Amino acid sequence: MWSFSVAHADVELKNDGFVSGGQVAFQGGFVSGESAASRFVAPAAGRQITRVQLLYGGGSTATRTITLKVYDDTGGTNAPGAELYTGDYQLTGSDSAMQEITISDMTVIVPAQFRVGIGFADGCVTPPDNKCGSPSVARDNDLTIDQNKNFIFGVPGGWIKSSTAGLTGDWVIRAFVSDGGVVPPDGAGGPDAGITGGACNGNGECPTGQFCNLDVHACTFECRIDDDCGGGTCNSLGQCVGGSGGGGCCRTDQGNGATGGALLGVGVLGALLVLRRRKTLA
Repeated sequence: MWSFSVAHADVELKNDGFVSGGQVAFQGGFVSGESAASRFVAPAAGRQITRVQLLYGGGSTATRTITLKVYDDTGGTNAPGAELYTGDYQLTGSDSAMQEITISDMTVIVPAQFRVGIGFADGCVTPPDNKCGSPSVARDNDLTIDQNKNFIFGVPGGWIKSSTAGLTGDWVIRAFVSDGGVVPPDGAGGPDAGITGGACNGNGECPTGQFCNLDVHACTFECRIDDDCGGGTCNSLGQCVGGSGGGGCCRTDQGNGATGGALLGVGVLGALLVLRRRKTLA
């Protein structure tokens, strides 16, 4: 399987208007298998997503497992497209610092429009209602929301816009991508991977089992079977992704504003809570 090399700075993508010292609402009401997700638009297709930042707190310093997922969101519908990455990470709740997850175990190339989801893993239950409670993800409290960029995954119910659930505020979830394209190094590859040469502008123009490398506009694949992925799985596009994990919505009975979420003034510290390779594959 070939890999990519990157020698660029990162570009921050965000929808929220949160600034240090501002108010946020930490959203309660999630149950296992549900998630909050943000849609992002990169400067161009073919960038590498390198890290994700989020606020994760709400008066609790408990350590819990979340599932980070990255999706192709080119279609622009409520439900995203192909899953590009999934990984489980442990987060310790904090009301005063942003969390940072570095995606360093594999190279994840995203289209111009993609989605990042923060899922609540199995086992996240708090009696008597078995909701996950705190710590949880936050949304800004400026009483505005970009309806086309904030989503929840409900169990049951599936994908909906978070505004449909009655929520205001954009998720404080941010993605960082490379400031330029990434390309395979010269000579990289093997019998089960490489540039196939078919010109393309999107995955739909490639043969079954291949995806479009938009940096070189050529159809390619990384894998044919799971064994090609070093413990990950080979998806239908011939891309290696991490092991399967929980997916996931906040309950619509949590209401608006501070209802169903702890409303706090958060002075984010200069130092981030950085997660260093604490990922586990299911």
